[in-house]
Amino acid sequence: MDSNTFKSLVNRVKSESFDDDKASAIKTTVQTAQRISAAQMAYLLKLISFEDTQLEVAKAGYKYTTEPDSYGNTVGGAFSFSDAKEELNAYIRQNPHPSPIPSIVHIHHFH
Repeated sequence: MDSNTFKSLVNRVKSESFDDDKASAIKTTVQTAQRISAAQMAYLLKLISFEDTQLEVAKAGYKYTTEPDSYGNTVGGAFSFSDAKEELNAYIRQNPHPSPIPSIVHIHHFH
């Protein structure tokens, strides 16, 4: 996620009073941006009070991460309890990261 979008999202999440509203803002923005770094997700999760909601958001963001190999460790560091980290890692193992969509499609013309 580009830095301007991330800063805007952080401000929006900080302005929300309820975890459900924070989670909704994060999930919607990540889905729209189609990408988020593991560090950005970890930072956002720390703005959410309840670990169940953090876990829900972390799972939803996994398919959009730019760092699938380090997502579990980096994002898992935002959790206070090991159960949530273990559940996230189990989710990652059961849900392989989707292949990236090519940004450029090459079309070859044969004469």
